Amino acid sequence: MKVANYFFFLFIFQTCFDLTCYSQNDCMNIKTLEPQTLYPVKPFPQVRVNEVLWQRRLWREIDLSEKQNQHLYFPKEDEKKNCSLYDILFYYIEKGLITAYDTKDDAFTKELTTAEVINIIGDSLWNEQSKSLIYMNLNSRDVVKYWLKEDWFFNSVYSKIEVRIIGICPVKVKKDEKGNVMGYQQLFWLYFPNIRGVLVNFEAIKKLKEDDERISFDDVFFKRIFNSYIIQKEGNQNLEVKENLTELDIRLESEQTKIYFLNKQTKLWGN
Repeated sequence: MKVANYFFFLFIFQTCFDLTCYSQNDCMNIKTLEPQTLYPVKPFPQVRVNEVLWQRRLWREIDLSEKQNQHLYFPKEDEKKNCSLYDILFYYIEKGLITAYDTKDDAFTKELTTAEVINIIGDSLWNEQSKSLIYMNLNSRDVVKYWLKEDWFFNSVYSKIEVRIIGICPVKVKKDEKGNVMGYQQLFWLYFPNIRGVLVNFEAIKKLKEDDERISFDDVFFKRIFNSYIIQKEGNQNLEVKENLTELDIRLESEQTKIYFLNKQTKLWGN
């Protein structure tokens, strides 16, 4: 989804050098972010261009407030002792092992430095008592949605519809002083194939029994273990006349959709 920046910054900070920084991270045990075992990434089967009969690009939303998506937010156990998916992603961005991209477009054209990411995700508030700006780091519980960029296509070799996730974007909620939701802000885009090597090393759903199948965050996306809504389709395919719709279009038409509008004043997205 090609969009403008979602939040207007009065100041652009390259570092927190002259700011008082407060962290609000719920991920208390940093050891959980250093996996003891590294797992291989299961590759997607290669598909040649001439094997693709139909193709559609779309964007969808994963709403973390839904029970079906709880494993992408915080585990059901005491959340203050666990890390969310966002905690993992941000930790590896800080380490320089994951590259974040600007949300001005979702074509992964402008890489962001760690300092730029920190500036984008947090809020800078004026402290009247100290007469200085206070940098409020992002509370990972405020990341309440993920937007995905996907390619759906019909594989003529296997005669089946397949999907590839191209990118993922964490989205945080913006509230006013009274706690009312003002809208939603995209933080940064991540090129999905490049983060699978991180996602595969962390369990998204804890095993109840020793012999239960291990389900990583990579498995969650690979096996589509989440509920979601379509928020945009490339080329407005949903407006095509019915007789021109492919089997893939008909399938996508049956999915639930959400509509978002950009508030030009607040630079936030809302319904």
